[in-house]
Amino acid sequence: MKIKRLITISICLLLTTGCWDQNLMKNAILIQTITFDRTNEDKFLFGIAIPGIYSNSLTSGQETPASNNQTLSTIANTPREGRMKLNTEIPGNLDASKNKLILFGEQFAKDDIYPSLDVIWRDPRSSMSAKLAVIKGKAVNILNIKPKLESSISQNILNLIKGTETNTIIPNETIQTLASEILDPGEDIVLPLLKIGHNGTTIDVEGLALFDNRKLTGTLSQEESTLFLLLNNKRGKYARFTRNTNDNKSKMTNFISLNVDNMKRKLNVSVNSNGDVSVNLNLHLELAVEEFPMGDVPKKLNQLNKELSKNFTNEAEEVVHKLQEANCDAFGIGRQLIAFHHGSWLKKDKASYFKNVKFKPKVEVEIVRYGIVK
Repeated sequence: MKIKRLITISICLLLTTGCWDQNLMKNAILIQTITFDRTNEDKFLFGIAIPGIYSNSLTSGQETPASNNQTLSTIANTPREGRMKLNTEIPGNLDASKNKLILFGEQFAKDDIYPSLDVIWRDPRSSMSAKLAVIKGKAVNILNIKPKLESSISQNILNLIKGTETNTIIPNETIQTLASEILDPGEDIVLPLLKIGHNGTTIDVEGLALFDNRKLTGTLSQEESTLFLLLNNKRGKYARFTRNTNDNKSKMTNFISLNVDNMKRKLNVSVNSNGDVSVNLNLHLELAVEEFPMGDVPKKLNQLNKELSKNFTNEAEEVVHKLQEANCDAFGIGRQLIAFHHGSWLKKDKASYFKNVKFKPKVEVEIVRYGIVK
């Protein structure tokens, strides 16, 4: 009996695998942000932000963290080569498994962004939860800002992105969700557009960057971005607007602030016998009044619903116009054609079909709550 147990244990030990592929964290330098830029000489500029190196405190003799990231950059032919070059400048191995952000410089994003992301999708250790954004100017410059509320610029940008996602200003996009969208011939991507503001001391959300076939071709402002996301059925926890109820005056009492309580979006794609594509895009918004200094909401309820419906419809038409001008099929009309009108899709010019789509956007507003003050 003892011999059988001994043989069984021996076999189990032989079949037990060891940690042959271990990666020790003590040897790793964690990358928190990756940037892609073009130099003035049209060369590829690869940048990273890593945690501040610990330094000995002169008073206590204990290790205290630096107050910001350290930024490294190099000119290379590919991101992998850039990382290899930077590995020779620091003691340790660069590790992107905890990367938080991927930032594209404005000029870099005007070219195809897919090749720069290829290494991330191929490497099994890459962080699939990393957020993406386009930076006005050079992306590497934004890493030199010292934030006031966060010790790390990477964490500062990440918190900013997450906060604006909650408020329906930018979409919830990660490197994982982008993988399928960027390769879809019937849909284009949009990414957050950030800029350096307040004399170079803060980072602001400008709106959305519009892409056509993986190239930056246009932008939307903050308010346009919120309306676009609602039209695209991608509402966050909050979606707030402030509108002037009297265009002739700009006093505080003429403005109303609203939050989307509930919404319904219907998108209907049809193709006639000539192959022309028409889209009816209907959006019904149930709104809550959060601020109306003029006073009595119930007394002006019908008038407000009518005026706001008209204003939002006009703004929706402008958003659609900007998308078509940028040839950015962020609504996925091509995907609808592929799925339900495949014969028509095969005859379409894949490079310009979206510009010829006839949109009929309509936004209906219904104020359903106006607080405890009438």
